[in-house]
Amino acid sequence: MPSTALSLLTVALALVSPILGDVLPRADSSAFLPTLSNNSAAAWPPPYANGGYAWTSAFTRAQSLVSQMTLEEKVTLITGQPGRCVGMTGAVPRLGIPALCLEDGPAGVRPVQGVSQFPAGQAAAATWDRELIYKRGYAMGKEFYDQGVNVALGPVTGGPLGRSPRGGRNFEGFFDDAYATGEAAYMTVRGMQDSGVLATAKHYIGYEQETYRDPFNQSESYDVFPVNEQTPISSNIDNKALHELYMWGFAEAVRAGVGYVMCSYNEVNQTHSCANAYTLNNLLKGELNFQGGVMSDWGGDWGDAEFINGGLDMSMPGVGFGGIFGPFWGQNLLPYIANGTVTEGRVDDAAIRTLTPWIFSNQPAYPPPAVTWNADPQYYETEDAYWRDVRQVETMTLIRQIGEDSATLLKNTNNALPLGAPKVIAIVGSDAGPNELGELDGGGSNAYPGWNLNGTLTLGGGSGWAIPPYVVTPYEAINYRGRALNSQVYAIFNDTAYDAVNVTVPSANVAIVFVSAFTREGEDRATLYLDNDADTLINIVAANNNNTIVVMNAGGPILVEAWIDNPNVTAVIAAHFPGQEAGAAITNVLFGDVSPSGKLPYTIGYSLDDYAPDTIVATPVLQPQAYFNESTLVDYRWFSANNITPRFEFGYGLSYSTFAYSNISVESVFWPDTTSVQQTHEPFEAWDGTNSIYDIVAQVMAQVQNTGDVRASETAQLYATFPGSPGIWLRGFDKLKGMAPGETRAASFPLRRKDLSLWSTERQLWYVPEGEIQLQVGASSTKLYLATSLSH
Repeated sequence: MPSTALSLLTVALALVSPILGDVLPRADSSAFLPTLSNNSAAAWPPPYANGGYAWTSAFTRAQSLVSQMTLEEKVTLITGQPGRCVGMTGAVPRLGIPALCLEDGPAGVRPVQGVSQFPAGQAAAATWDRELIYKRGYAMGKEFYDQGVNVALGPVTGGPLGRSPRGGRNFEGFFDDAYATGEAAYMTVRGMQDSGVLATAKHYIGYEQETYRDPFNQSESYDVFPVNEQTPISSNIDNKALHELYMWGFAEAVRAGVGYVMCSYNEVNQTHSCANAYTLNNLLKGELNFQGGVMSDWGGDWGDAEFINGGLDMSMPGVGFGGIFGPFWGQNLLPYIANGTVTEGRVDDAAIRTLTPWIFSNQPAYPPPAVTWNADPQYYETEDAYWRDVRQVETMTLIRQIGEDSATLLKNTNNALPLGAPKVIAIVGSDAGPNELGELDGGGSNAYPGWNLNGTLTLGGGSGWAIPPYVVTPYEAINYRGRALNSQVYAIFNDTAYDAVNVTVPSANVAIVFVSAFTREGEDRATLYLDNDADTLINIVAANNNNTIVVMNAGGPILVEAWIDNPNVTAVIAAHFPGQEAGAAITNVLFGDVSPSGKLPYTIGYSLDDYAPDTIVATPVLQPQAYFNESTLVDYRWFSANNITPRFEFGYGLSYSTFAYSNISVESVFWPDTTSVQQTHEPFEAWDGTNSIYDIVAQVMAQVQNTGDVRASETAQLYATFPGSPGIWLRGFDKLKGMAPGETRAASFPLRRKDLSLWSTERQLWYVPEGEIQLQVGASSTKLYLATSLSH
C-alpha cells in the first residue's frame, strides 16, 4: 500500500495529547450513571432561542406574535389538538396563525392514498449517492406539501442508528454509521425543506430498541406488566458515544436547518428523553444551537412541568387522539405557571420555537393546500374526507432508480448475472407476487394477519410504512420481460410447496427465489433469519437447479450461512425495502440494464454472536436498563476493533464490472464552511470564535479505474484510524457514477475538522488527537487498498 504523510500544523490544528479513559468500562453497573438531578432543568436550565444565524427575522416575527398572545393561547399552541392530521398544533386565528398539520412518515405521507411509497431510508443509504438521497427528500417533501402537510415527521437521523442488528425500526434510518447517516440526514433535510415542507429529525436520542420502548398508555406485544406500570427502557450511554455516534446525525440535521426535532420514547441515563434537560437543553439547544421546536413522540410526554422545563416545546398529540396518550399540558400547565414552577418566559420560548421554523419556511405567505383526508382515528368517518392524488410521473422513475442503485450484489459465481435471455425461468417465493389481501387492508401500517401472503415486501411496518399507489411485483416485471425474450416463465408463490418446486425448477435455466424478512415499529426482530422458513426453500430449489439466484427484501442483516456456500446458489442480491417499483428495479438489475452499485449500509455477520452482545434488552423488570457497554463500537467498528471477520462487511457490494484503486494523495487545504444553514456551537480545541468545526482542512484523492467491460458505478470509501481509539471510522465516500470501461476518475474526500476529531469527556470538547491518523481508501470497510496518513 502506498503511504504518504502530511503535517496538520499547516492547517492550524492544535497539538493535543489523547485523552485517556474516555471509553466507558465494560461492566453492568449503575455507578457511571448520572443522578436524576444531573439531567434536570435545575442543572441544565433551558436556553432561550434567538434565531441562530439564519432565522433572525423569522425569530423576531415569532417573538412579536407570541407577545400578543394570551397565556391560554400560548399553551394551546404548544399542545397537540384534535384535527385531521396525526398531529395538530393549536391555532390562533386572530393573529393569522393556523393549526399546523404534522404527519408521518419517513418514506412518504402516511396513511394517505394518492401518494408514492418511497424506498426506505436504509435502501436510499445503500445507494451511497448523496444526489439521489437529496432527490428522494425533495420528491417526498413535495408530496407532503401538496397533501396539505406543514411538518413531515421524518427523516430518521440517528434514532435508531442501528446499534442492534435486530432493531425493529432500523430500516427507517440510513446507515449503521454516524458519519454516513449524517451525510444522508443533511441531504434529506435539505431536500425536504427545499420542497416547502418542514422536516423533523427523529428520534432524539439513544432510541435503539422497540422492546419496552414505551408501555405508557397502550399495551404492545412485548408487554409483561399491566399498562402504566413499567417505565420505558433506559438507554444508558457514556458521554463519548453520545457525541461521537448518537448526536452526529442530529448535528447534521441542525446544520441543514431542520425545523423540528422529535424526542424519543426511551429514557436516557434514567431520565425520560423528552424531559432530559442535559440532552435537550445542554446538548441539542446548547452545543448544537438548535433554534426550532422539540416535539414529543406520540406518548413520549409523561408529565407537565418537568417536561417543558426539561426542553420539550410541543406535547404531541396532546388532547388529540381522544387523549389516549395522557392528560398533559394545555390547561394543566396553568397552575405550574401560576406558582412559578414553570415561567411564562419558558412558555414563550416554546411557542417561539414552534412558530419560527414555520415563518422561516415561508409557509405563512405560501401555505400548503387544505387537508382533505383524515389520519386521526377520531375523524376517519368525516363525510367531507377525500383523497387527493399528488404524485408526479418523474417520481416513479426516481423510485425505480433508487431501487436499482440500492440493489446490493453479494455473490455472483461465474458471472451468473446478468441473466441474458434464458429459455426457461422459474420464479419461486411469496415475496415475488402480490399481497393476497391488497395494500389497503394493512391498517395504514402494513399490519396483516399472520396467515396472509404479504407478497413483495417493499417497506417495513408501523409509522414508517406508506400506502403504495401500486406495487410492481418481481413476477409481473420478470414475466413481462420473459415474454419480450420469448422465454417460458413459471411461478410458485407458496413458500412451502416443495413438491411443486421439485416439479417446476429442474427444467429452468435459472431459478430465482424471492425471500424476505418483515420488520416493523413496536417489535424487534426475533432473529436475523429470513421469514417463512426460507432457508429450507432456498436449499430445496438449489437441490433442483444448479443456477439458483436469491433475492432478499429485508430491513437489516440476514444470516445466510444455511445456503450461501451452496455451489448451486450462484448469485445473491440484497434488495432492501425498495418501495413501489420493487419488481421493475430488480428486473432491470437481473437482466443487466444497469450494473448493481449498491453497497451494504450495515454488516452481515456469520452469526448473531458476531455482533456486540445485549443490544436488545428484554428482561422483565419494572425499570428495564440498556447499558451501551460497547460505547462507540457499533456495527463494523465492533467487528474491526475485535478482529471479527464478517460474512459481508459494511460497504460491501459487487458489480458487473471490476475496479482498480491507485495513486492516493493528501493535501492541506482550508475551505471555510459554506454548507451550514444553521451553525452549531460545538466546542472544539483552538476555536477562535470565527472558524467552524465544519471547515474543510484536508483533502484525500485517489484514482479509480473501471477495469471491466461494463459501464458501472463504484463507491470509493475512506476510513480513518485514530491514535488511542479502537476500530476504524468511515470519514468519506464518493460515488463515481456511470464509469465507462477503461475510464479512470479521481475520488475526492474532503475532510472537515470534525472528521479528524475525537470527543474528550474530560474537557467536553472536540480535539484532534496527537500522533498519526491513518487514512485508508478502498471498496469497503475491509477491502482497503490504499493508505496515507495525517500527523502533527
